[in-house]
Amino acid sequence: MNRRSSPGLGQWITVSVMVAATIFLLAKLYQYAGLRAYYPTGLTIGGVDVGGLDREEAGEAISNRYIEAPVTIFHEEESFSVNPSEAEFTLDWETMFSQADQERSQQDFWAGFWGFLWGRAVEVNPVPLAATHNREALRELILDISTLADKPAQPAQPVPQTLSFQYGEAGTVTNVEASFADIEAALYRPSQREARLVVEPRLPARPQQNLLTRLLVNRLQDFEQTTDGVASLFIMDLEAGDEIAINANAAMSGMDMLKTPIVLEVYRVLDRRPTLTHQELISNTLVARPDNESANALLNIVAGQDDPFLGAELVTASMQRLGLVNTFMTAPYDEDGRDTLATPANSQEGLRTNPTPQMQTTAEDMGTLLSMIYYCAQGQGGAIAAAYDGDVTQAECQEIMNYLAANSIDSLLEEGVPADTTVAHRHGWISDTHGDVGIIFTPGGNYVIAGFLYKPNWLEWEISSPLLADISRAAYNYFNFDNPYLNGVSNTN
Repeated sequence: MNRRSSPGLGQWITVSVMVAATIFLLAKLYQYAGLRAYYPTGLTIGGVDVGGLDREEAGEAISNRYIEAPVTIFHEEESFSVNPSEAEFTLDWETMFSQADQERSQQDFWAGFWGFLWGRAVEVNPVPLAATHNREALRELILDISTLADKPAQPAQPVPQTLSFQYGEAGTVTNVEASFADIEAALYRPSQREARLVVEPRLPARPQQNLLTRLLVNRLQDFEQTTDGVASLFIMDLEAGDEIAINANAAMSGMDMLKTPIVLEVYRVLDRRPTLTHQELISNTLVARPDNESANALLNIVAGQDDPFLGAELVTASMQRLGLVNTFMTAPYDEDGRDTLATPANSQEGLRTNPTPQMQTTAEDMGTLLSMIYYCAQGQGGAIAAAYDGDVTQAECQEIMNYLAANSIDSLLEEGVPADTTVAHRHGWISDTHGDVGIIFTPGGNYVIAGFLYKPNWLEWEISSPLLADISRAAYNYFNFDNPYLNGVSNTN
C-alpha cells in the first residue's frame, strides 16, 4: 500500500538551518560589501589604525596624532609644549592615501569576506608615514628654547682677603645639532611624542684680566690714599702678550733696576764670552747685594775706557734703540749727575714721584725690557734681535736671566709666590722709592711684573715689602687660578 510521503522533522530542521545560514551569509555579504568602501581591517597609515574608516575619517585620525598632538620637549627638568606646525611639519596626504587605496583595491574579495566572517583580518601592508618638516624652522625653535632655559656660567670673582679668585658657577648650554635627532623622531611618532634636548654643562671661564686689574687697582689705591704716594705697576702675560698697566708710565727713580740694562749692554759690546772677571762683576751687579762699584766697572767696559759717564750715555742710547724712551742714565752710581734728560714720562704735568735726576725709568719700560730678554732667551727674536743685529745671542739672554734668577731675597716679589717658584728679578730701593722687576715662571704661565712705590720723604719697608708681595701674590693666583698660593691664609672661596 502506497503512503503519501511528507517531510520529516529532520528534513525541516535541515532546511531551516540552510535557509538561516543563507540569510546570515547574505546579510554578512551585504555588510562586507558595504565595508569594502572603507579601509580594510588592520590597515595602518603612519602607525595609526584606519581599518573600517573612510578617507575623511582616516585623515582626521592621522591629523589628531601628528598635527594636533603637540610634542613635549624637555630641557633638563623644564618642559615645553611645541606645536608641530612651529617646525613646519606637514603630512603628504596624497602619497599616503594613494598607497592606502592601493592596499584596499588589491585585497581579494572572497579572502577578505572569509576573514570578515571569522573575525580575522586579511594581512595588509602598513602604509608608512609620508611627512616633511623644515629643519631650519626646527633649529630656530630649539634656539628659542635654549635662550629661555640655558643658564649662563657665572664668572669668577676676586677675593680681596686672600688675593685669589673665587670659582664661578657652571651653567648649561644646549647642543643644538645633537638635539635634532630626538625631536625629529618624536615628530614622526604617533604616540610618545616626547623628546629631550641635549644639554651640556657650560663651565665657568677662568678669571678675566679685568678682575685682576680691579683687584690690583683697589689695593694700590689704598696705598696712595693712606700715604699720599704713587704706585706704578706693569704686568705682561709672556704667552698671550696681554698687559696690565696701572700708572705704568709714571717717571720713577731708576735705582738698582738700571743695572739690568747695563749688563745687557755689556753683552752687546763684548765680542767674546765674558771672562771670569766679567762674570764676577755681572754677578755682583745683578745678584742680591747692591754693589755699585761693580756696576760702574761694567760701565767702563761699555765705554771701552775708564769713563763710566760715557758708559751711562751708551746704555741710555741702547735703551732708546729698543724703544724704551723713558729710561736713561746721565751718571754712574754714587756720582752727581749731569743735566737730566727730558722724557715723555718726566715731562708730564703734576709729576709727583720726585725721580732721581740722573737715573730714571718707568714700570712699563722695565717690564718691557725683561720681556725682550725673555723672548730673546726663548729664541723668539724680537726687539733685541732686531735692534742689536745678533750682537746679543739667545745664550747670552739666557745667562742674564740665570743671574737674575740667582737674586734671592725672600721678600718683595719673591714673597708673593711659592718658595719653589723661579723669580728672575732685580730689585732696588732708596729713601722714598722701592721697586722690584722680575720674570715669574709658574705652572699656569710665565709673566713679567714690574712694581714701583713712591712715598714722599720716606717709604717704610713695612709698607712697601708686604704691598709688593701682595701684588705678586695676586698676579700668581690669577695665572694659577686652579692652584692659588694662599701663604697660610684660609681661602674662603
